[in-house]
Amino acid sequence: MSKTILIIGAGPAGLSAAHLLCKEGQKVIVYESHSTAVGGLSQTARQGGFLFDIGGHRFYTKAKEVEEFWHDILGEDFLRRTRLSRIFYNGTFFKYPLELGDVLKNISFFKGCEFLASYIKVKILKKKEIHSFEDWVISQFGVSLYEAFFKSYTEKVWGRPCHEISKDWAAQRINNLSISKILLEFIKNFFNIRSKQNIKSLIEEFDYPRKGPGMLWERVSAEIQKMGAEVHLNHHVSSMVSHEGKWQLHFSNGDSSPMADHIISTAPVKTLLKGLKPAPSQTLKSEIENYKYRDFLTVILMFKQRDSFPDNWLYIHDSRVKVARIQNYKNWSPEMVPSPEYTSYGLEYFCQKDDDFWSMTDEELVELAIREIGIIDLPFTRVEFSSKVIRMPYAYPVYDHNHSQRSELLQRELESYPGLHLAGRNGLHRYNNQDHSIKTAMIVTENILNKSKRSPWKVNQDAQYLEEESRS
Repeated sequence: MSKTILIIGAGPAGLSAAHLLCKEGQKVIVYESHSTAVGGLSQTARQGGFLFDIGGHRFYTKAKEVEEFWHDILGEDFLRRTRLSRIFYNGTFFKYPLELGDVLKNISFFKGCEFLASYIKVKILKKKEIHSFEDWVISQFGVSLYEAFFKSYTEKVWGRPCHEISKDWAAQRINNLSISKILLEFIKNFFNIRSKQNIKSLIEEFDYPRKGPGMLWERVSAEIQKMGAEVHLNHHVSSMVSHEGKWQLHFSNGDSSPMADHIISTAPVKTLLKGLKPAPSQTLKSEIENYKYRDFLTVILMFKQRDSFPDNWLYIHDSRVKVARIQNYKNWSPEMVPSPEYTSYGLEYFCQKDDDFWSMTDEELVELAIREIGIIDLPFTRVEFSSKVIRMPYAYPVYDHNHSQRSELLQRELESYPGLHLAGRNGLHRYNNQDHSIKTAMIVTENILNKSKRSPWKVNQDAQYLEEESRS
């Protein structure tokens, strides 16, 4: 029997759910707040003949069904790319993930001794209780390596001291990486021993759409509309009402949706619950107010120059500059620039919507980006120069010390709202990558179709889920 499902958000989770439901003959209506683009953070932005990947999206996953999903849609439009990313620290570039031989080559003997002594010290001393990101990283790497390769960048990204960031974030993102494993990998590589050890983030190759990640989601949007779905852009949800087992959305422009059997929301849960009727408990409302997000803007510099740095992106661990990461778009795909004679950089800055940095003019931001490129000393010329600034609110859900308890409370209370389903990064307030978001959508659609009864909240609880490299 056909059901009507409303989907809030046309990002990876929302559009994946829509595609799966349309294939099952369900009536699907998607509402997206962006006025011109689908894909959310995974959209491909454009200017002239230049294309931009907002945030950087490698197409790699351990989930076979996710890989099959995106390859079924794009097929031969995927390119196979080699990963190269480095850390810029103290005027030097280090490979990321860290490689012992590379670190030793690029630091002084005395600094190497300091790193090693700090690591040995933390392993010998009595283990302290781990509460924060800072505690977790120091327990794995020692104080000196933490301060060199983790502290500066992490605090740029999250805008708060590392001791205020939950240990859950470290466990989710870098859990399976340690000095002992790096040392073991170094020894095995030195003696040409093939390793069966899985180390998170050691992905040497990945797939990538010819025209950026938005190519996939634009294709999905077109396909679901051919199957009968509706996709409405520039629709901002003001309220979400449950009445006698049915759901209806109301929008800030005065429109209302048809009555529906289910809603899948990928919108930021903090804003979503403010418009939920009947209203959740006062306890949950108070807790949800504590949800925080890190906003994100990219300053893009486009210019005529064939040669540039070879990386997909650089992590900038340098207190002299505010930029946290720099992408080189044509190293994702040669079709991201009009021709090989051109280069484009994306300088990524993390901030809050209500701070002074977010409010700077585009001209001020571009001049800042140019100054910082000069400080880092990357190849750059103003020949045929142009620029673009892209602002993305609600880009990163913040994990504070009460993150786990707050999530458990939200899950329990949502059980009293049958037909309401959350998915995706912002829907679940989890730092999910693109493939995790797709997986949450798959689980939610199976639940709606009564094919299973699983929890999307458990996707990406295993920190090794995404980025292990199988070396069997």
